[in-house]
Amino acid sequence: MEINYAFIKDGEVINIAVFDDPSDTLLEIFKQEYSLDYLIPTDSKTQIGGTYDGTVFWKIKPFPSWIKNEVTKDWVPPIEPPDKDKTYIWNEDILAWEETQIGPAVEPE
Repeated sequence: MEINYAFIKDGEVINIAVFDDPSDTLLEIFKQEYSLDYLIPTDSKTQIGGTYDGTVFWKIKPFPSWIKNEVTKDWVPPIEPPDKDKTYIWNEDILAWEETQIGPAVEPE
């Protein structure tokens, strides 16, 4: 049975490997070889560059200003978008949402 293992060093997921039912000895060799804090089973949603806090895998932080939501286990913006019926993109430079127009692609004439 194949199992994904996350390589964790200093709280960061530095690699993910798939092992076919590895022995504890093999896992320990990898852990020592790469000076890992953890080498633990994970699911396919774990991302290289994400973090592990000892209990939860966190996706890559999308923007420096975003914060952890401990309930949803996901990153959230420091402020919510102003209107749920419109489409916005986050502008990290000004720490605000900007309305965007998403529509069909227009071919140049």
